[in-house]
Amino acid sequence: MRVEREYHGVPLWVMRDYLIELGGTMIGEDCVRGEGWNATFREGEPVTLGVLRFGTIQGDFDGDAVVLNRVLAAFDLKMIRAGG
Repeated sequence: MRVEREYHGVPLWVMRDYLIELGGTMIGEDCVRGEGWNATFREGEPVTLGVLRFGTIQGDFDGDAVVLNRVLAAFDLKMIRAGG
């Protein structure tokens, strides 16, 4: 299963830390791998809203459907944050 997502206003290091908390291991600067799943990140085009400018991170998640759905559900909860 492959899932592509776009995130705004969240630093890449925060996203990596969340996935490590969910059992992942860093594989290079742009990849986190866990048992049955893999997440790769890249910077996208910034988004401008009035005078505000938000960075964009593209996330590609691959893995076993059951495992990946569980990881993404937990990751989504972590991504609910003030200002993000």
